[in-house]
Amino acid sequence: MISLREHLPKIGITPGTLVSYKSFISRPSSLRQAIRSMDAPQNWQQVSDIFRDDFWTDEVQGVGWDGSNWIFSCNSNQKKPDVNDKSIYVFKGGHSLDDGGWMCRIKYIKIPYPTVSGTVYESYSHWGQLTCYNGFVYVSHFWNDEAPYEGKNIVVFRNTGGNLEYENWIRLPKVTSSDGQTAYPEFQTINPWDGKFYSSFGGTVPEFFIHEPDGNWTGKTFHLNGYMPRKIQGACFSPNGHLYVADDTRYGEWDKEYKWIFYYSALNGTYLGKIPVLAKDTSMVDDSPAQELEGICYGAVSWPDGRTAQIHAILLENRLTALDNIFFKSFSADLPEVV
Repeated sequence: MISLREHLPKIGITPGTLVSYKSFISRPSSLRQAIRSMDAPQNWQQVSDIFRDDFWTDEVQGVGWDGSNWIFSCNSNQKKPDVNDKSIYVFKGGHSLDDGGWMCRIKYIKIPYPTVSGTVYESYSHWGQLTCYNGFVYVSHFWNDEAPYEGKNIVVFRNTGGNLEYENWIRLPKVTSSDGQTAYPEFQTINPWDGKFYSSFGGTVPEFFIHEPDGNWTGKTFHLNGYMPRKIQGACFSPNGHLYVADDTRYGEWDKEYKWIFYYSALNGTYLGKIPVLAKDTSMVDDSPAQELEGICYGAVSWPDGRTAQIHAILLENRLTALDNIFFKSFSADLPEVV
């Protein structure tokens, strides 16, 4: 018989503590699945590192895998010469990521903006992290400082075999953090256990805010226990119940050539481990690149040579005037069955 109590120390709960499965703020539909989620990989290896220097790669913010296709959200800097419009792109899995090689592209400026009135200029919007979930793609959006609007949103696209169609906007309300700060949060990801949306503030993130699928805040927060991201750039859930968070930070206690993806138990937010992401370049002096860890996603993919990967990340090479490049990185766990 499976015992919940004997597995609790794996998620930071002292042996002998009385804990009910139903007391977890996030939980799957079965106790067996909850216990299985307490196991997590501890070692990771980078198995793919694809460099792209294309027109479409300027300001890539988010990445998603829908089971067959790669989807990228690009917040292209409109002040640079020869830049593309801000867009969402879909590339067939296993195919090249060349300019023009996408199977679908939607320019964000061409979609409806029903939540505001007046002319919407492309420079008003910031497009960020994305999530693929149940046949839809959810993209984080907020208004830049020059826009005469406020608030943060999710823009939804219907995904039919990699062909995207605009569906609707979801406005996120202001939320209040555990330290009393009230502000608009930014959408990060969706929990597959219950379909709830997770958002966060910027900076050091001690907690996520939990929303209903219509965007309304449930009033609940999901607290992180252990290492807390200092500059969150994206997040995703894995099928086994782990929340992965991209942190664009170099830590003095670890190798400074790396930035990190932390992961936590989806049951109670306990820190479970970290994935190192090599990011050597640190400044944009004379237009040399500064490497910034951006969005991440889960996707169980494989290569003909036998390699497999589960977590994928965008490392953006920021440039002052030239168009940005990316390193599209994939990581494989020592125990892929518990990712």
